[in-house]
Amino acid sequence: MKTLGKRSLSSLFKRGITFVLYLEFLLLLTPPLVFLDEDGIRYDWPITLTTVRTKPIIYPGSDLITDFELHGRSDAEVTSADQTLSFEDSTLGRRLLQTLHNLVYIGLILFITWQLRRVFSGFSINQPFANNNAARIKWIAFAVLFLVGFDMLEDVLHQLYTSSTILLSGARFDAYSFHVDSRTFMLGLLLLILAEVFRQGYAYQTDSESIL
Repeated sequence: MKTLGKRSLSSLFKRGITFVLYLEFLLLLTPPLVFLDEDGIRYDWPITLTTVRTKPIIYPGSDLITDFELHGRSDAEVTSADQTLSFEDSTLGRRLLQTLHNLVYIGLILFITWQLRRVFSGFSINQPFANNNAARIKWIAFAVLFLVGFDMLEDVLHQLYTSSTILLSGARFDAYSFHVDSRTFMLGLLLLILAEVFRQGYAYQTDSESIL
């Protein structure tokens, strides 16, 4: 009876993940919407003023970069030279970067959901420690860790694009500082450990069956 309950629960999870997978396929239609939207995408970038009282002059490289706002950072003093430049950007290059972001995220979500569906397929036939499940969980871990690296690369690309399309007088864009999403990174490491647990469980299960 307990086995039947576990199979029913894993089957329910599998159906739920399949439903989510279908929804994610619909999300593949969203990247083109970036080009259909007439409004620009708003960005905030840290800058440093030459002096505290400096009023920077901004030279946008395109008429599609508009609505500039300058405001202090939450982590800086009120009279600090550390400021944040906010603006809207609807240039082709920025839209392409945003489309790349959408495609990569949707692709990773689809891949992870598909792998989870296959993992729960093993649970539904009462074989949680199948050798394939260990490999699937490892691929999910690699996808999560790839996301950490992609976020860093995306920040670099956006900063290079911003500094090449907007010129400042009396201020400068702050140099890029690498920031790692520690929670996502730890999740990836935990999934790698879980994959090793499943691999060891499969090895133990195989040894037990061979003895019996």
